Amino acid sequence: MRQVLDRMRAAFSLPGAWLIVIALLLVLVFAGMGQESGTSLEARIAKALSAMDGAGRVEVVIRVRETHATGQNGLFSGQGTGTEAVPCGAVAVAEGADDPIVRMQLTQALCALLGLQASAVSVMSASEGGLQ
Repeated sequence: MRQVLDRMRAAFSLPGAWLIVIALLLVLVFAGMGQESGTSLEARIAKALSAMDGAGRVEVVIRVRETHATGQNGLFSGQGTGTEAVPCGAVAVAEGADDPIVRMQLTQALCALLGLQASAVSVMSASEGGLQ
């Protein structure tokens, strides 16, 4: 038991502690990088859709699934992982979605941008004061 405690103390010595802290920081940085691409794409699409006549403020959420990379750079290609995230669904919440024409235009735009079928896209009206 004493040997185990001595090994644990040695592992958490000053150089060992720095190594653990650096490893944790790297994990956090790389974990954030994977999420960043989807979030920035969602923001870019929301900005473009908000510019559409009658749409008002728009928020977008994209659902993705991991697939094996085909060697082509897609929207969400993984960096050296051999996988890529492929959009499989999208939801948009828009202030102007009460108008059926605006709702249809938003749906068509999301389908075109993400390569999705209309059945994989949902456009909903924002509740009063819901989008900020």
